[in-house]
Amino acid sequence: MLTRMKRILYCTLVLLTCIFLSSCKNESSPIGYDLLDNLVGTDFTDTITLEAWSVLEDTLNTTKTSAHVLGHLADPVFGNSSAAICTELILGGAAVNFGEHPILDSAVLTLQISGFYGDTNSAVGIRVHRLNENLDPTATYYQNSTVGFDPTPLNYQLINYTLKPNTAVVVDTGVYNAHMRIRLSQSFGQELLNHESDLNNNLRDYLKGFYIQAVSHSGTRGYMLMSNLTSALTGLTLFYHNDSTQNARYTLSCTDNCARFTHFDHDYTSTQNNDFLNEVLQHQTSIGDRTLFVQGGGGVKTRIVFPYLEHAFDQYDQRVAIHRAELVITNVDLNEVYLTPPTALTLQGIGKSDSAIRFLPDDDYYTYSAYYGGTYDATKREYRFRITKYVQQLILGQGDWSNSINLIVRGAAVRPHRLIFDGTDPASPTRLRLEIAYSTY
Repeated sequence: MLTRMKRILYCTLVLLTCIFLSSCKNESSPIGYDLLDNLVGTDFTDTITLEAWSVLEDTLNTTKTSAHVLGHLADPVFGNSSAAICTELILGGAAVNFGEHPILDSAVLTLQISGFYGDTNSAVGIRVHRLNENLDPTATYYQNSTVGFDPTPLNYQLINYTLKPNTAVVVDTGVYNAHMRIRLSQSFGQELLNHESDLNNNLRDYLKGFYIQAVSHSGTRGYMLMSNLTSALTGLTLFYHNDSTQNARYTLSCTDNCARFTHFDHDYTSTQNNDFLNEVLQHQTSIGDRTLFVQGGGGVKTRIVFPYLEHAFDQYDQRVAIHRAELVITNVDLNEVYLTPPTALTLQGIGKSDSAIRFLPDDDYYTYSAYYGGTYDATKREYRFRITKYVQQLILGQGDWSNSINLIVRGAAVRPHRLIFDGTDPASPTRLRLEIAYSTY
């Protein structure tokens, strides 16, 4: 009998210990994450006042990113946008030796395709230009940085290029993943063959690099392609023959150390949307009550302000614990087929003392993506950010946080996507809002 009682007491103790440990899990821990959507015994509000308006982006670093963007888009809301690639190339290995009397067969610039945005049924006019000033491998370049180039294109023919992002390319007897091939002029390619010594001894001064720009499009919307410039599928290949070889080739390529950046141009005056025109260009911030905008590629961001949040719970003569605070953004663009919403957005915190941009304490830089959120839910047509720590610290006056944050496209330097979302009007069920679950003690 005593042994049985001991077993019952032991099992009871183990059960109580498990319950105690599970109740002590930290909110930002992956363990118990699924329990956070069912908070019991808490109060809830989604009526915190928000103010928001959309503005042009200031600066966006586009230097040596994971991909670079090239293309031309016509957007009825955001106007016309274009993206150009500026890059240098280096020797593809050992010193060049073209042999005796090299004769060019063709010179082909290739761009690996790692993604696209827009209408791939369109064709885009792409022009390749030779730089006439050096790039600096140690410099930081932004979306509006410029470099001098020769205005005469190097293209063999000035044509519009279609995009086949999912189609393998056959070259000779080889099959390669999707990439774009732009043939350059015979005279340019032959010039390179004739300057073997300059390529070997003085490459950066002789061939400073290329400015690859998109100047127009045909079709409904146009497109932008994303290209990994350091891929083996990207480079300038010279196909040639000489006195002893019939099918020779040599490739100039790009490595991680090569200077390169994306240049974006946005012509917002071509918009057909009055809300966008008045809010973003004419700075009529009150329009943010009904419509807001974000765009990648150094385009548009939205400033969100919580003007009364620090004192929103002063009515309670108790301390307030924020269990969960979520910012909700709802896509309201129902008509656009090709200009799909961003796969993810992100938030920028703003310092109270210095106005510096910094990570929020909830950002997945400090936590993890499943906690922080920001990815698009196509079923609900919304994005959700968990900003519990930021809200708690703002209420307690902890940390150097202002009551303002920026909403931007995540990875904006390589993703030109855009979003139209609902404003802050309290009467709208899909409004930009802050949902807070809390308790007092």
